[in-house]
Amino acid sequence: MDELKRRHILDTAMKLFNELGFHATPTSKIAKKAKISVGTLFNYFPTKEALIQEIYIQVKMHSAKVFVQQLEENYSEHDNLKAMWKTVIKWGIENPEEFHYLELFCNSPFKKEFMHEKAMDSYKQFRQTILASISPSTICKEYPEYSMIYIDNAIHAATKFIIESHEVSDVDHFIDSSFELVWKGFRQ
Repeated sequence: MDELKRRHILDTAMKLFNELGFHATPTSKIAKKAKISVGTLFNYFPTKEALIQEIYIQVKMHSAKVFVQQLEENYSEHDNLKAMWKTVIKWGIENPEEFHYLELFCNSPFKKEFMHEKAMDSYKQFRQTILASISPSTICKEYPEYSMIYIDNAIHAATKFIIESHEVSDVDHFIDSSFELVWKGFRQ
């Protein structure tokens, strides 16, 4: 199969899904926009759900590859988490189409149906860093999954605010300040 054509289909579908939503985007519209036949689309992706899931895997792998590179053995927990925080937010700012797709996917029924091992494995170190950073006196120690939801939502909120508000004049300062807000909550 032609990898360029496959990538084109994924990019076209992601843009349409972001614009119209999953249910309002028929495969015929994706094929038309990608300038291929519906049959060709199904040669690459046997179902619409397979296409939706493949986009998710690709986006997760791309984002994970970027932020896992920021981990350093000699960094403190604070510095590691801050480096990942900054990297993930900057990735979202630089890749708004992918960022919006993650939000769409994570707020859809598809998330419950699909958790790809390969995509989730790349986040294990991020999760371990977060859990190691939590103060024993916070509720996050008792409910570790809450801390993952909390930080994920905080990262998405900061990224979305920067992308959509156009009010942030000093992006680096905003990212650093938003991290410190979350860090203090974990450590107190």
